[in-house]
This record gives sequence, structure tokens and C-alpha cells, in this order.
Amino acid sequence: MEYLNGGSFYKTKFIFLYLQWLPYPPPPLIFPTFLSSSSLLYSANAVRSAYWFPDSGIEASAIDSTLFTRLFCAFADLDSTTNQVTISSSNEVSFAQFTETVQLKNPSVKTLMSIGGGNADEAAYTTMAAQAPSRKSFIDSSISLARSYGFHGLDLDWEYPNTTSGMTNFGLLVNEWRSAVAAEATTSGKPALFLTAAVYYAPSIKWLV
Repeated sequence: MEYLNGGSFYKTKFIFLYLQWLPYPPPPLIFPTFLSSSSLLYSANAVRSAYWFPDSGIEASAIDSTLFTRLFCAFADLDSTTNQVTISSSNEVSFAQFTETVQLKNPSVKTLMSIGGGNADEAAYTTMAAQAPSRKSFIDSSISLARSYGFHGLDLDWEYPNTTSGMTNFGLLVNEWRSAVAAEATTSGKPALFLTAAVYYAPSIKWLV
């Protein structure tokens, strides 16, 4: 979901997005996405996105990126000691080459570095989000990595915060992240990084498979 800001969305209209989990063509997963218009699913305004994993068995060069507006490279990790975002040594080359590779077929496709995943350490993210200094370490390192590896945005796949305190801290994290992204864009003169998130629960949204 795009343009998250502390639990609220910048856009108020949504349609359903076709999200292909490479390399498994059937069946498609349907996820909601918030858009700037009430256009239909296959409108030029639709956000069409997919996640790619370096160990998925398909090369990034084999992705038909002309089908997508966003491609997510998954997953970066969280160092529970430093609270910094890291990329494993086995994934460094794949992450570094991802944007250049998928833009060969579609120069306009935007790439995002996805952090976390379903197998991520829940306790590490909970601890990181609970304190301002650790949130800052996470945020600053994520922005630095995204720029260093040529990504256009960041995606947080932290599916676990489901308590009142957890969701409150998640909201603080996203608000501070958005502010840091805006500040970095002003300083660097580059377009602001996209921010997206896969979240535990959104009561106003119906999820379809």
C-alpha cells in the first residue's frame, strides 16, 4: 500500500491491484492499492507490482518488467544489535544490479527495496520500533542503502505489530520515516523515495485471494 503515513493514507480512493509473486504465475493475488483517481484495474494509473527474491529460481533479467510499474527486491534484513538495515552478503550483487537490470526492458519501472518478510525476527522489529534512537538507526540506514543500491523506494514487510503499543510504535516509525525521506530528498536534490508497507491488519479494507 502506497503513501502510508502513520496508519493513514494520503489517497482516499482505491481499486484492486494484481500482484504477481514471481516466479509463481498462478494464482494471482489480489491486494488493494490507493490511487489518485477512481480508474479501473488496468488503467494506466494503476499500480502493478511484484516481489522478486534472489533465490526464487528466476533471474532478474527474466522478469518482463514491461508488465509492472513497481518491482520489489526482497528482502533486506534488520540487524538486531545495531538496529540498522543490512543486505546479506549472498544478496549484495543481486540487490546492486536489480534496478539497472529490470530497467533494461522498462526504463520507467520503479524499484523498491523490501525489508523484513514473513520469516523476519518479530522481536527485533518490535524492539527497534519501541525507541526513538533505534528507529532513527533503522530509518537512516534504510535510506542510505536504498540510495547506494539505486532503488527508488523502500518497502517494510513487517506483518507482526498487532497490539495497541505495537501499532502505536509502528505509526511513530512510519511518521518519522516519511519525514526523514522528505528531508533527505531536499538535501540531496533527488526525488523522494517511495514508502510502502505490508501491514498486519487494516479494518477498512477487504482482502481477496
